[in-house]
Amino acid sequence: MKLRRALVTVATTAVLPFALSACSSGGSSSSTVESGPSARPTAGDPNAGLLNGTRLKSLLLPVGVLPKGYKADPQATRDSGKAFAPPSSSSAVDLAGACPKLEASAWIQTSGIESASFAQGDFANASQEEFNQEIDSFRGEDAQTVMTRLEQVLKHCAHFKDTSSGTTASVSIKTTKVPKVGDQTLKAVLSAPEWEGGTTLVATRVGKVVITTFYNVQSSDMGAAGLGLTKKIVAQVQQAK
Repeated sequence: MKLRRALVTVATTAVLPFALSACSSGGSSSSTVESGPSARPTAGDPNAGLLNGTRLKSLLLPVGVLPKGYKADPQATRDSGKAFAPPSSSSAVDLAGACPKLEASAWIQTSGIESASFAQGDFANASQEEFNQEIDSFRGEDAQTVMTRLEQVLKHCAHFKDTSSGTTASVSIKTTKVPKVGDQTLKAVLSAPEWEGGTTLVATRVGKVVITTFYNVQSSDMGAAGLGLTKKIVAQVQQAK
């Protein structure tokens, strides 16, 4: 049985993109196996030192931290539980198909590397604005590789055309490195003349954990609050190490 991560896809329109829930087809969605009676890593275990999905879930932000009016989406809130996905080979970065995937909550999948465990929470308000948070644990040096690949994807997609719902948008992505937040942090702001508002993506590495957030809004700040919310998750992950 496969445990699949929720993927919230944003359709680009002349107004705020409309969020839809579906199942993802990659990333941390691989089948899971128990690592001992309680799936707790032991010495010599490739999962030693990693946080399982249940633990990662406890580090996600509660709805009360978000601006008033947001509600949790149970269809896009899930985790890998006490199980860890078996090790698997990473896929090459698909730059040709990566850009539209940056307009979806599980945009970490553009790295082509599956995590050992994950937890994800999604929130939306009546205006269809959305905040998604995801925490993934990786083995070995995969977390560093994920960050390198995400930076590569964001650079490649600095300017691209997005066509959905019969509308073509000229999307621009401005990516910056944020110092003193985790071990590595990237912030990317997506905007287009055809959109009202925009999207802020943040990816932060804390050791073998990568935190990714997706904040899609109609306001002119383009979801700038996403960085502050990500910092709150980073602090919780650091305390859990």
